[in-house]
Amino acid sequence: MPNTFFAEVLEGLTTAVIWVNSDEKIRFMNVAAGEIFQVGPSRMSGIHWQTLLPGLVEELDMTLDKRVTIHEYTVSIQGLDKLRVSCTISPYELDQQMGWLFEVYNTERHHRIVEEDERWHQFEASNLLAKTLAHEVKNPLAGILGATQLLQRRFTDNDKESAFLDIISKEVTRLKNLVNRMLGPQKTASKEAHNIHELIRYVLQIVEGEKPENVYIKLDYDPSIPDIYMDFEAMVQALLNLVQNGMQAMEKTGGFLTIKTRVEHKFTLGAKTYPLVAMISVKDEGEGIPESVFDSIFYPMVTSKKEGTGLGLPVAQNVLRQHDGLIVAESELGNTVFTVYLPLKQKEDKA
Repeated sequence: MPNTFFAEVLEGLTTAVIWVNSDEKIRFMNVAAGEIFQVGPSRMSGIHWQTLLPGLVEELDMTLDKRVTIHEYTVSIQGLDKLRVSCTISPYELDQQMGWLFEVYNTERHHRIVEEDERWHQFEASNLLAKTLAHEVKNPLAGILGATQLLQRRFTDNDKESAFLDIISKEVTRLKNLVNRMLGPQKTASKEAHNIHELIRYVLQIVEGEKPENVYIKLDYDPSIPDIYMDFEAMVQALLNLVQNGMQAMEKTGGFLTIKTRVEHKFTLGAKTYPLVAMISVKDEGEGIPESVFDSIFYPMVTSKKEGTGLGLPVAQNVLRQHDGLIVAESELGNTVFTVYLPLKQKEDKA
């Protein structure tokens, strides 16, 4: 354990620092390191360094005469999301003891910002194309529907031709609804303060009748989250899509649909960092999203479902963007999580 002076200096750093002695045991870990690994620093004293960073390097002796930096290392902590970090290992003498200094940098936020920006630009391009096509199709559909309704007035319900006209009318109406969904909300209503858990409760009421018997709802709330300025109806539609997707993914296997709320501090959304951000995660234990479509799930018309339209997630992402928020996804067999981030603002932004 370093003396008081060194301890105070290292504790004050925002960089995660771990000092390992010649026996390769952890003798010091500052608060920043404890936050990354989600452990109490004092509890790790005397533990072998590979307990925290398994497989980082084969042997520490290879770094005795040089500094080594490992990029794109993934920290896996039970019960928590995986975290990408960079780690620099340096030979370092502390209190006349030879050892190694580990400096760990959380690169997850940087990766997320870059990926978010890239995907958003791709999404905007594909979304613009889809909306342009939808707009061009909408007018002819209205003409076909109007002409069909005029013809329906000339025939009675018993006429053979009436049955065909009914089919045309129903199919055109279905296409019209599909086009409207592709165009998305035309204008976001004025936002008002709403409780995030009231939003979830309302969505769960909507899906109660369609929930499979083998699917169970598990709620994990942070009751301290204040009200959030939102377009309630639009946010219902966004969250409803995520909840319905989760339940549909577990129709065969069953399991728990877990909805969790938390607050994140100093969280970056787009180019802006907010002091506080509310998080809603929807986790299912279903079959997961195929790798072949995962990177495109927020694009219009992309779906892995046989009867899906591929519009639910793009519409949900649009709604979150209108709230300066974001939806991110991660998926593997038995563990698919959609996470919604919403900035906690004191008042509605004025255009």
